[in-house]
Amino acid sequence: MTGSAAKSYLTFDRSNNELVIETERLILRPMRMSDVDDLLEYQSNPEIVKYIPWPARTRDQVIEAAEKTIATGKFDIQDENDYIVLVWELKDRDLAQPNYSEGDHLLQKMPAKVIGQSNMAMRSKRDSCADIGWVTHPAFQRQGYAFEATRALMQYAFENFSLNRIIADIDTRNPESAAMAEKLGMRREGEFIDSEFFKGDWCSMWLYAILKREFLH
Repeated sequence: MTGSAAKSYLTFDRSNNELVIETERLILRPMRMSDVDDLLEYQSNPEIVKYIPWPARTRDQVIEAAEKTIATGKFDIQDENDYIVLVWELKDRDLAQPNYSEGDHLLQKMPAKVIGQSNMAMRSKRDSCADIGWVTHPAFQRQGYAFEATRALMQYAFENFSLNRIIADIDTRNPESAAMAEKLGMRREGEFIDSEFFKGDWCSMWLYAILKREFLH
């Protein structure tokens, strides 16, 4: 079940004009400039951004994009073109690395790791419709993180924003994303043939969607 009977998140915090959502394994939070090294690991990967409207980014481009996201992103979506970007920080910091100092074996916790991000934007205020997308670091794919993060954001959005419907536009060459949309309970409502000229080629798109009453049943 996708809805509230299977709780998608543990807690949320909207203090300090930020949105932070905690799930079993992740903290979904606003992007920070200290995330740049982690963001670069997947945003610079051509395979990861193949179906995403970014190029494979250099470090300078990651910095520029992060600065824009931090400056213009919101923690609430009310008007058209309002958008939220939340990175996925792993909660498990128990991984340790040895550090030898004067013969003593010290264990220092590794810094928090960002392994992906969620994006949500108001598509139509009149129709109470938002779109959603997700990106996962290649080393953390197929471990349920994208599902966990996306389901939590969808539940939070339906419970706290004026939304009746959430959609996802998915390239037909990306069946893995389509499978995750279906796992989230979204239905495929249509296929648009050669509907976008994207990164030098015509591509077809699937439209996936779910209604508030369906998700929260």
